[in-house]
Amino acid sequence: MTVDPRQVQFGAGAAKGLRALVDGFGPERVLVVATESGLTRAGFSDWLDSSRHRLFSGFRPNPDLDDVLAGCVLRDSWRPTVVVGVGGGSAMDTAKLVRALPTDRGAALRCLTGTPDGLSTAVDTLVLVPTTSGTGSEVTRFATVFDGDRKYSLDHPLAAATRSVVDPELTAGCPPAVATSCAMDALCHSVESLWARRSTDGSRADALRALDGLVGPLGNGLRDASPQVREQLARAALDAGAAINVTRTTAAHAFAYQLTRQYGVPHGVACLLNLQWLYAYNAEHMASHCEDVRGPAHVRGQLEAVAVAWGLAVADVPAHFAGLLSDMGWSPRLSEHGVRESDLAAYIEAGKGSTARAVNNPVGLVGPLVLQALHEIY
Repeated sequence: MTVDPRQVQFGAGAAKGLRALVDGFGPERVLVVATESGLTRAGFSDWLDSSRHRLFSGFRPNPDLDDVLAGCVLRDSWRPTVVVGVGGGSAMDTAKLVRALPTDRGAALRCLTGTPDGLSTAVDTLVLVPTTSGTGSEVTRFATVFDGDRKYSLDHPLAAATRSVVDPELTAGCPPAVATSCAMDALCHSVESLWARRSTDGSRADALRALDGLVGPLGNGLRDASPQVREQLARAALDAGAAINVTRTTAAHAFAYQLTRQYGVPHGVACLLNLQWLYAYNAEHMASHCEDVRGPAHVRGQLEAVAVAWGLAVADVPAHFAGLLSDMGWSPRLSEHGVRESDLAAYIEAGKGSTARAVNNPVGLVGPLVLQALHEIY
C-alpha cells in the first residue's frame, strides 16, 4: 500500500488510540462530525457530554451543500483547531468540507468550481475514522457535495486527512446493505483506477492489490463477516482509495451520481450497475474510440487484468458483475431501480456532464453508442 503509514493508523483496536491521537494535537476545542448513534457505536459517547467537543450531526447521506454550510457556521462559532470525522463516506466528506469551505454560499460554490482562494484555513488538523470499508475517503484529497441535483467536488489538499484511524472492528455493526454498497464502491474504485487515463504504475499496483483483496469476499456475497474478512476489506478499501487519489474515478462514477440522486440507488450499487455496461463498452470500442495516449493495447491490458483477477475471460466480466449485484440482493437492471426508457437520454446527458470523471474514461463516450450499451442492462 502506498499510503504513508505515518498518515494512517491501521489495525484491529486502532480506534482505542484515537483519544490520545487527538489530544496529541493539543486542541482546546474539537469539532466532531458524526451521527450521535455512530459516535456511540464507535465507542466515543463520552464526547457527547464533553465541554471540549462539539458534535455536528446535521448531514444526510450524499452530503447537501446547505447542511455542510450549517456545519461551517458551527465551525466559525466554535473555533476548533481539530475536526474529527467518524462514520461512512458521507460523514468523512462532510468533515472535509466543514473543515475547508467558507460559510457564504456564493464563496463556497466558487471554491467548488475551481477558485480555492476563499477556502478556510482556520482548522489545523483533520482526523478521519471510517466505520465502513469502501469509500476510501480517509486517504483521498477530495470530497463530494450536492447542491440540488448538481454534484460538486472539492479537490484540494485541505480535503486530505492529517491522520486517519482505520479499525476494521468498527465495521462489525455496519448494516448489510451498507456493507455491500461500500464494497461495491471499492471494487469500482479499483477497476476504474486501473483503466483511468491518469493512471500510473504505482496507482495500478494499488488498484490490483485492492482488487485481489475484494475478489474473495465479494465472490462469497459478503456472507463471511469474520474479523479476518473485515480486515481484508478495510485494507482493500485503503488500497483502492490510494489508487483513486492519484487517478480519480471515471465514467461508472460519473453516471452513478444521477442514479443515486434521482432514483435513490445507494452509491456503490449505482457504480457497479454502471460498471457492467462500461466494462463492455470499453472492451467493444477501445480500438475505434480510444482516448488514452497509451493506446488500445494498454486499455486491453487493464481489462484483462480485471478478468484475470476473477479467473474469467474479458467477455464474461459484465455478466459476472451482474451476478455479484444479484447475489448481494440488488437487481442488475436499470428498469428495476425506477429508470424509465424515456429517461435514458437525460441519464446520458447527466453522466457526460460530470466532465472530470467522464473524460478520464479511456474510451470516448459517444452518445448513441452509450445508449446502445445502456439498453443492454435496461
